[in-house]
Amino acid sequence: MENVQSNSSLVSTSCARSQISLDGITQAGIGMTYKSTARLVGKGVRSHCSSGGLEIPSAGHRELTLVVAAGTNYDEAHGTQAYNFSFRGADPGPYVQSAATAASRKSAEELMSAHVTDYTALAGAFTLDLPDTQNSSNVETADLIAQYAANNTGGDPFLESLVFDYGRYLFISSSRDNSLPPNLQGKWAQYLSNAWGADYHSNINLQMNHWPVDQTGLGGLQGALWDYMTETWAPRGSETAKLLYDAPGWVVHDEVNIFGYSGMKTGDEYWADYPASAAWMMQHVWDYYDYSRDTVWLAEQGYPKLLKQIASFWLSQLQQDQYFHDGTLVVNPCSSPEHGPTTFGCTHWQQLIYQVFETTLQAAAIVNETDTAFLHHITSSLAQLDKGLHIGSWGQVQEWKLDIDVKNDTHRHLSNLVGWFPGWSLSSYLDGYTNATIQNAVATTLWSRGIGIGSDANAGWEKVWRSACWARLNETERAYYELRLTIQENWAPNALSMYSGKSEPFQIDANFGFPGAVLSMLVCLSLICLA
Repeated sequence: MENVQSNSSLVSTSCARSQISLDGITQAGIGMTYKSTARLVGKGVRSHCSSGGLEIPSAGHRELTLVVAAGTNYDEAHGTQAYNFSFRGADPGPYVQSAATAASRKSAEELMSAHVTDYTALAGAFTLDLPDTQNSSNVETADLIAQYAANNTGGDPFLESLVFDYGRYLFISSSRDNSLPPNLQGKWAQYLSNAWGADYHSNINLQMNHWPVDQTGLGGLQGALWDYMTETWAPRGSETAKLLYDAPGWVVHDEVNIFGYSGMKTGDEYWADYPASAAWMMQHVWDYYDYSRDTVWLAEQGYPKLLKQIASFWLSQLQQDQYFHDGTLVVNPCSSPEHGPTTFGCTHWQQLIYQVFETTLQAAAIVNETDTAFLHHITSSLAQLDKGLHIGSWGQVQEWKLDIDVKNDTHRHLSNLVGWFPGWSLSSYLDGYTNATIQNAVATTLWSRGIGIGSDANAGWEKVWRSACWARLNETERAYYELRLTIQENWAPNALSMYSGKSEPFQIDANFGFPGAVLSMLVCLSLICLA
């Protein structure tokens, strides 16, 4: 066994009867430790240690079975002051050996059967059955991607269905109990140092990673996400809320990691100053409850540790609009994610806060909240809140409360449409699905924003977001074109999504966003369809 990406001084290997182990530390003195072992199983297979490795004579063997176990001393429950925010847990050695021993007591057939049973139950919770109109099932996936063309209006239903299933496969393989949620590259980060530090960008990317989950029967795999936010965001985030904003509750910003980083990063304010991350994530909290109806989870974790805390933070941050003097409450200062000036009443923030307040009140009724002062505060603030819908001089959904949008600005983000998709403050709360004025403004904004290939980026995630927004307008051809364009422009031969056209870096969000956009196309919004 060898760690080819690490300094050899940080790694050690050892060999014992029928197994080899590799131990290491990520950084001398202060890093996290990791341990792994590969154990040979089965009868009649001889092996011996040689030069630090495990040598197995090939003669007489047509197949071999190895079980591999690995672990680290990372413990997300140890990110509190009681543990000096160390995130250090127990020595992973005993766990690794125990897991290897348990697995090695089973035959290869038993291990495979258990794996297939586990995966099939999850994958089979939702089926998308599209026809193979071009006999594509007999063609290599890489060849299908290479010959795929966005301008072919018929597309390739087989490949598109495969990509849909692939997104669900990646999530099933990424998010399990006692794991971490998928980050920018998920488990498939190939380097020691990956793009953007393989962190969690939470101004679209972490959210998009969870687009297809609840709707396709995978909601139960999100325990990793709830625990991640509760254990790594909330403890340090409560300190950040107090230090930076003199606020209750907790807050994190755009670029976060697994070690409780919750502050702003040094950088331009339009991307570093984004405390709305958790407000957006509360949509997923409510989605999970809405699909699962798990009132026990809502009462124990979803409401008290997540929704109520984020609502409390934003209640403390609203101010009377002293510019327009229209009697509304706005955030000040704010900036739209990675775009534009620092100002007040940013559409994106106002739409998200609207959703947080509404869903918090709904959850409070379900869990029988007794804090009447809190309920009064949130109810009265909601009544005065600027809801984040202002239609500008050229018919667009304004990105800021000030009418300063530039026509044909093809920026990658659709932040002013977060309440249309993936959110619902525009589409549902403000009756956008039945309001032609809102629909026309959304369409005008999408036409202006372009197809997701601009001077700033040519990423897959921006295209699938556009697709989903068009789908919610029942604009089938535009929605489908954006999906086809994603495959043509951003899919590598192995169907992983690239950020810069078909060039690295790899960024997994579009792989999850693609099935999310397909789901938006499949849901016939009856009132729009009838119209």
